[in-house]
Amino acid sequence: METSITDEALAQLVGIELNTADSWANSDLAEQQSEALDYYYGKPFGDEEDGFSSVVTRDTLKTVEGIMPSLMKVFASGDTFVEFEPTGAEDENAAQQATDYLNYVFDKRCDGFNVLYTWFKDALLMKNGLVEVSWQQDEYCDIENFTGIEEIEVQALEEDEKLEIVKKEVNEEDPNLYDVTVRRDDYRGKPVVDNIPSSEFRIKARSKSLKDATFVARVQEVSIGSLVDAGYNREDVREGHRSVLMNSEVENSRFDDVEEPIDFSNDTVVEYIKAWVRVFDEDEEKMKLMEVHMVGNVVLDKEEVGHLPIINLSPIMMPHKFTGVSIADLVKDIQEIRSKMWRHTLDNLALSNAGRYAAVENQVNLQDLIDNRIGGIVREKVQGAVRQLPVPQLGQATFPFLNELDKEREDRVGVSRMTQGLDPSALTSNTAATAVNQVMTAAQEKIQLIARIFAETGVKELFLQLYRLIRTNNSEVDIVKLRGQYVPVAPYDWKDRFDMAVTVGLGNQNKDQQLMHLNNIATMLRGVGETQGGYLIKPEHIHALASEFIKNAGYRNPSRFIGDPRQIEPPEPQPSPDMIAAQGESQKDMADAQLKQVQAQAQQAEAQMKQSEFQLKLETLKFEREKFEWMKKKEAAELGLEAQQKRPVGIGDSKLRMSGE
Repeated sequence: METSITDEALAQLVGIELNTADSWANSDLAEQQSEALDYYYGKPFGDEEDGFSSVVTRDTLKTVEGIMPSLMKVFASGDTFVEFEPTGAEDENAAQQATDYLNYVFDKRCDGFNVLYTWFKDALLMKNGLVEVSWQQDEYCDIENFTGIEEIEVQALEEDEKLEIVKKEVNEEDPNLYDVTVRRDDYRGKPVVDNIPSSEFRIKARSKSLKDATFVARVQEVSIGSLVDAGYNREDVREGHRSVLMNSEVENSRFDDVEEPIDFSNDTVVEYIKAWVRVFDEDEEKMKLMEVHMVGNVVLDKEEVGHLPIINLSPIMMPHKFTGVSIADLVKDIQEIRSKMWRHTLDNLALSNAGRYAAVENQVNLQDLIDNRIGGIVREKVQGAVRQLPVPQLGQATFPFLNELDKEREDRVGVSRMTQGLDPSALTSNTAATAVNQVMTAAQEKIQLIARIFAETGVKELFLQLYRLIRTNNSEVDIVKLRGQYVPVAPYDWKDRFDMAVTVGLGNQNKDQQLMHLNNIATMLRGVGETQGGYLIKPEHIHALASEFIKNAGYRNPSRFIGDPRQIEPPEPQPSPDMIAAQGESQKDMADAQLKQVQAQAQQAEAQMKQSEFQLKLETLKFEREKFEWMKKKEAAELGLEAQQKRPVGIGDSKLRMSGE
């Protein structure tokens, strides 16, 4: 379909937006991020003086690194980062497969742990943590050797368009066979989750969020060779970079007399721009989100996309602002105050050990006074010509104030010695367990809030984008090991479920509390199982409880210890000895009853047989009697006829026939 969005229009729009975004990103935000890094590394403040202490405390580092273990425990301590929750019974199996497969892909193929670690640390330190989710096609080359194959098999290999015959030789042992080496070039796609450094990210000034931003870009320095390898035209890349040099005041003089394009080498580093800009298409009369790839003012590629593939995290979100507040922002002033307090304290200790002296001029050997050696002698001409200037002791006032600063930092961010298990006083008999638990719970709630923000605003969106990418781009069946078994997964058959909820399991961070809750659940289920509602507990529920116990123990794969009832057929129930004895008695009684029944049936059959024989005899007697009566009648009839006809007569079957017959 024709579109009014041309390369020239896109290049001009991206150039204007990029200049505006650059000026905003390189102003206060860049300075704040650079300052946060300096505080994290403990670099000097710039106001240090020679001869005085220049110590810098590491409050920013301690705070960020104190939060990171809790966050990583929440998201990466098990084998499930998120769970897809089905919206109906028909989605149950699909949601379970999507959960297992996407967690596997993110963990194993996307290096999920490192992605989350870098993402979270960027957010805590730099205000924003950014990742880009994309689909990458990699070229793979497989070399296969076939030894001792027949001619027909060789022909089949030659007819395969995906194979290239590298070597074909006659087999040394059998001249009728061949040894063949083939090469197979294949392209395999995979999702990629890439952490974006703050220095590479650009967004339109005063944007409230990524969703409503009209311009977002990522600016990277890459080589010409890498862009050509990615499929871009070499001449377009060179021309784009040449335009950048032409616009540079430093480089203008180099190209005044140049007519032919410069042949840059593959190692030349260029500024590669990947921008997402919302533009209005005049032909279709609608807004479009365009992804534009550029070098300089040359558009290398463009396409319309449905979603912005960048996801942002901020630990403390600010309403109606894209940039939030970092953990470093909360403790920078405390680090400054603590550093200066420590400096003054150390300077005070130094003055106490080697303080300042007052000396009467020309009455003291100044070199002896300056040397200030331990056990050294200071020569003076008049007694009392040397006296030490008084130095106030700051320790009694400084150390309580430093402790107050520690408490202030703990109140702001929730990281303390107690929550990290480093406070020995928390374990003494003078501290009630309830008080310790209250302090730890209050501190953990601040970290849990950060974890919830990360889950709802970042991790959930990351897995939804992974779901869409894998579903639309993976066209092959993938065989992976899920829940301890190798299963085929066909993501292209997944339905387009944008309404499927993604649940990020945060849980309770204290494993002792988790174990206590699990034990309480087990006790409750045991009680329910002994009531009339025992039918409510199924093998799947028991398996889920046992799996949580195993995960709580630190093992990521519960299938190593317990099987899934949905995959294992239950064995036939074995009867108990009492039941066997009871069944034996019952079977004996049943056998006796059956014997009696058989005997009764035999007696009944015998009686029926006797009755049948009796009936047969009666029928035989009746037949004989009827036959006798008939014979009497027959003889009487014959006698009558003989008397009448004066000759022998036979009726019925008599052998004598009437004459003429």
